[in-house]
Amino acid sequence: MSLTAQDVIAILRDELFVEVSEVTESSPLFSAGVIDSFSLVGLISELERRAGFRVAPLDITLENFDTIERIVGFVGRQKTGRRVAG
Repeated sequence: MSLTAQDVIAILRDELFVEVSEVTESSPLFSAGVIDSFSLVGLISELERRAGFRVAPLDITLENFDTIERIVGFVGRQKTGRRVAG
């Protein structure tokens, strides 16, 4: 399954009950306080369930999870087996 920005927004809104009316694809999520560490865990869990892979602890970084576009890119790289050195 490919993951879109709208999918991530839906997860934030519907599963994690995050207010997303002002969130864009490039809005900082974690570093701006839109989501907290508990929400991040829930987001990762839902991404793993929907995309069918496990997120390695070392991959949980701002570079991979701080914006919707970074999340979509990370999931896409995982699905194609490409990794970005960090």
